[in-house]
Amino acid sequence: MSNDRDTCGKCGEKSIIKGDIGLRTSRDKELIMVVRQDHGVEKSVPLQTSVCCQCGFVDFYVQDPIHLKISTEDKPINPDFQQRPLLDADF
Repeated sequence: MSNDRDTCGKCGEKSIIKGDIGLRTSRDKELIMVVRQDHGVEKSVPLQTSVCCQCGFVDFYVQDPIHLKISTEDKPINPDFQQRPLLDADF
């Protein structure tokens, strides 16, 4: 997909529908999230969509992928979690 959010990743037209378009589960109206679990830490961000009004292609992305990175300040969701220590390569 192009870095231009107005351009369709399939047909290449500048025809992405404007406005807030999101994904929700049909039963509980909750947002669909991208969840990363590593080192006992859980990070999540909402999954975003873009829709082309020319060909109907739907593309998925996250608005803030940096939020999925794990830092040394993040605490495990389970206080008893034990795993190898975080290394610089994990970031």
